Amino acid sequence: MWDTWNKQADRARDWVVNCAAPLWFENGIDWSQGGFYDALDLCSCTNSADRKRLRTATRQIYVFAEASRMGFNKGKAAVEHGLEFLYTKAKSSSGGYLSHFELDCKPQTKEQDTYDLAFVLFSLAHSYRLLKQEREREEALLVLEHLNSQLRHPIAGFLEGAPHREPRRQNPHMHLLEASLAWLPFDETGAFRCFADELVTIFELHFLNASSGSISEYLDDSLARSSDIRDVVEPGHLFEWIWLLEEYRKATGMAHSSLPDTYRFAHLFGKNPKTGMLFGELDSRGHALQSTVRLWPHAEWVRAELALLKHASSKDATPLEQATAALWCFLDAAPTPGLWVERHDGLPDQFILEPAPATSLYHIVGAFAALIDSTTGSGSKSSFNATLQESLL
Repeated sequence: MWDTWNKQADRARDWVVNCAAPLWFENGIDWSQGGFYDALDLCSCTNSADRKRLRTATRQIYVFAEASRMGFNKGKAAVEHGLEFLYTKAKSSSGGYLSHFELDCKPQTKEQDTYDLAFVLFSLAHSYRLLKQEREREEALLVLEHLNSQLRHPIAGFLEGAPHREPRRQNPHMHLLEASLAWLPFDETGAFRCFADELVTIFELHFLNASSGSISEYLDDSLARSSDIRDVVEPGHLFEWIWLLEEYRKATGMAHSSLPDTYRFAHLFGKNPKTGMLFGELDSRGHALQSTVRLWPHAEWVRAELALLKHASSKDATPLEQATAALWCFLDAAPTPGLWVERHDGLPDQFILEPAPATSLYHIVGAFAALIDSTTGSGSKSSFNATLQESLL
């Protein structure tokens, strides 16, 4: 069993360090005008997007920071390039960061997006982890202050951005938690621990359906479910919350009682039996709403299974094997190593060929980093998280 997963970790590291990171370093970075390209053609590896985004830049900063940790020797240069874009192109003079840019990096609008600001915090944490520059910690505290002073909703949680939009979503809050967790090892003031605690409470009170374990995607302006708003549950986000809540437990010692129910709901309703992939969307009763599914939910499925795996028996590892196989299907379907096919249409072996979006690399690298970290050292089962898988099924 452990020899198998050590080989899987080696395969994952090889894909990142020798395929994806070099390809995106050479083709996905705009070295002349700044920032990163949003998508690459599957065959020519040329830019296929007509704009640049803050979201792409912040996620690529994370990708290259992790690639550097895995052994890619040009990762630091890419991270520094990304930080230059953040500080000189994306940062707003009125606080916060702008989200959308022309290819020459001129801002398209002055709008700000809370989801994107979560990834600013996240990228700064991983930059600090790699570079150990106080500038990034100081900037993260400024972003946190901006969120608290300018984007906090008067009832609960955070606005969608500036200007505010409806419906409200759980998604920005989930990524704010992810960013907070990334900062916890370097949280000298305790600000990010308080932030993480608040976000978990918001999850419990507003997003989680305690009776089933499902998690609502869209809510009204008071963060309540409403018959006027689409009833949507995304299997990928169920797994992502499982991963994050388990990371929160590891960091704080505070376990979340909903994990078994959420895990059970995801497995009972979230998997498409015809394809071995996940469904794109469900409703809160578990009915499939969308068979077409993107790559990223399968990366989050891998991370959730890794977080909950304890024993080394093949029986316990079956869900992880299924998740890993599904993720590799998206990568192996691409004609160029280091790229991937983004969408599967819900029928056996039916992938949709289109440019590979840069933002998905964050999900792939996140899953592979978790896999590599789980087998680092002796490669024994003690390196996996000690949560009992059998009790969740």
